[in-house]
Amino acid sequence: METIINRTSLTIHLLHCDTGNMYVSEKYAYLVVTLVYFIPWLIFYWKRKDLRRQMVTMGILITILGLSAEYIWWTKDWWHPQTITGTKIGIEDALLGFSNGGIAAVLYEEVFKKRIYKYKGTNHKKAMIVFIALLFLAMNTLLYFFHFTSFIVTATGLLIISAIVIYVRRDLFLDAIITGLCMVLITIPIFLLLQYLSPGYIDHTWIWPSLSKIRFLGIPIEDITFYFLSGIFISPLYLYWKGERLRKAFVVNPPKRKRRK
Repeated sequence: METIINRTSLTIHLLHCDTGNMYVSEKYAYLVVTLVYFIPWLIFYWKRKDLRRQMVTMGILITILGLSAEYIWWTKDWWHPQTITGTKIGIEDALLGFSNGGIAAVLYEEVFKKRIYKYKGTNHKKAMIVFIALLFLAMNTLLYFFHFTSFIVTATGLLIISAIVIYVRRDLFLDAIITGLCMVLITIPIFLLLQYLSPGYIDHTWIWPSLSKIRFLGIPIEDITFYFLSGIFISPLYLYWKGERLRKAFVVNPPKRKRRK
């Protein structure tokens, strides 16, 4: 009996009724749509065993960067989503960073059936640390000394680091651009789902005085731009870091030939 009551209570908190329609509560809307990103993540992870390390590594890295940016910058003047824990940042932010990092890291390889191989180039582990340090330094300088919004600061930082990486590794230019576009294509339906499940969520959660107020299909143009730039930033990062390249298309699990009797 107690279990049934607890489940009923959870359902009431998760859903609320308005004019006869059932919607997801704004407290849980962020978590629900974040979990949707794990659909493509799980598909990639299941299909491409050779890319699993790359997905997990970049997922962890982007989670760390995302949580830091969310706590320090984004919740000040971009958006302030409710979390299930009622804290400034929550499990939703970690899940979003992990899933997006993993998807963007291997999206191009999966779509175009590429695989990674070692070559005689050098890795850039030290450069990666320097880039991340410079990114945070530049963003803090622009935000606190020049008083730019966190969106302008984030977009500028992503563009600068991406430009440097692609300049050094010009072979990753197409990878980066296509991944950026694909991240937008993945994100738009998820935002539309968010608006359907929790009408008014975007109006209540985004900090509009700091934004352009321009929307595409109800989605803030800043977020569409962010996902495009994030794809450009994340996609070549692992290959640049490890000093690896991509090969032409191949079959992941080629059919075994039958032996003649």
